[in-house]
Amino acid sequence: MRIERLNIKGYRPFRDFTADMGPIEVIVGSNGAGKSSLFEFLRFMRDSVYQDIPPEIVAGSIGQQLFHIPGPERFQWMIEIDNDKPIHIIYSGELSGPLGKIHIAAERVESAKPLPGQQDHFIYLSTEGQRGLIQDEAAYRYGFLLSRSNQLALSTAIDPQLATVFGLREYMREWRFYSAFSINSQKIRKSVPIEQEPALHEDGGNLSSVLHYLMTEHRDAFEELQQHLRSVVPGFGRLSVKARGGPGEVIAFWSEKGVDTDLSLADLSDGSLRLLCWITLCVLPKPPTLLCIDEPDQGVHPRTLPVLAGLLQKAARRTQILLATHASYFLMQFDFGELAIIRKVDGCAEFVKPMNSRILLDNLEDFGIEELEAMHRSDELESLA
Repeated sequence: MRIERLNIKGYRPFRDFTADMGPIEVIVGSNGAGKSSLFEFLRFMRDSVYQDIPPEIVAGSIGQQLFHIPGPERFQWMIEIDNDKPIHIIYSGELSGPLGKIHIAAERVESAKPLPGQQDHFIYLSTEGQRGLIQDEAAYRYGFLLSRSNQLALSTAIDPQLATVFGLREYMREWRFYSAFSINSQKIRKSVPIEQEPALHEDGGNLSSVLHYLMTEHRDAFEELQQHLRSVVPGFGRLSVKARGGPGEVIAFWSEKGVDTDLSLADLSDGSLRLLCWITLCVLPKPPTLLCIDEPDQGVHPRTLPVLAGLLQKAARRTQILLATHASYFLMQFDFGELAIIRKVDGCAEFVKPMNSRILLDNLEDFGIEELEAMHRSDELESLA
């Protein structure tokens, strides 16, 4: 499953924002254009399918303007999802304010076009206010009444018999968001409890537990991880994970040529820990269903960026990946068709694909693809796209 198209109306810089998305999108744009707002909105959707929406909508955003100005105190969304079936599904909804008194005005899951033998789109879930209907193609249906106005109906879809809506909820619950600035090196440097099939925490704090899982349960992925480290880290020898700390706790160790004893993660630099997190995410046997990473190039050596870009492209065969970057050299490591720009026009964010610009394509044909890096640094890329 992956997002095919996303439309947001009324949220932060998104007056009427539409993005057509592929398996991997490398997003660039000036500060304040809306890259972080896009990730924040997707995180809001993820959080809202397993917990009530807080009065401030986005936790910790008290005092911030979340609704688009000028405009009413509400926002709407539409997400078209390729669910690996002939007909996609669309999840849409509307949240109304003001802050502190929010409620879900409407919510709907439907087929993107009529199912075979039907004239109208099939409605899997529909609400108006707190009343709703939920059903699936196998004639399994029931009505419901939500107990709270700040609760998504999708969050209540816990019956696996409702395969489409339940599958959508589970898919969105597995979205993950990482940022180079949120990786908590101090937590990574400490021993952590062993977990069964762990997902890497969004601050990276359980990295040793994830590495232990790979070492013991998925040796091929663990060996691949080590091979990539050897290709970008001079002198790297091997990784191991050992029992240290309290009962049931482990920490990873790193060996280097010329160093007699193994180094634990506590001995590594912040940049090395970030790089280890990014490579680990790329080799996970079961990656997140959507992987959003903000500026993975921060704090890592430029020689690692071509390898990291290749790993992310390979991982995009198994999951959808959205990256945000300001690094011209990093974006040059991706295919031109994988680049996207978020830019502001008259105070409103818009999503554009450079590959659709005839002017830009002619420019690159005249001067070569290497010109793209200089155009990004000068903001010419955004103006011509």
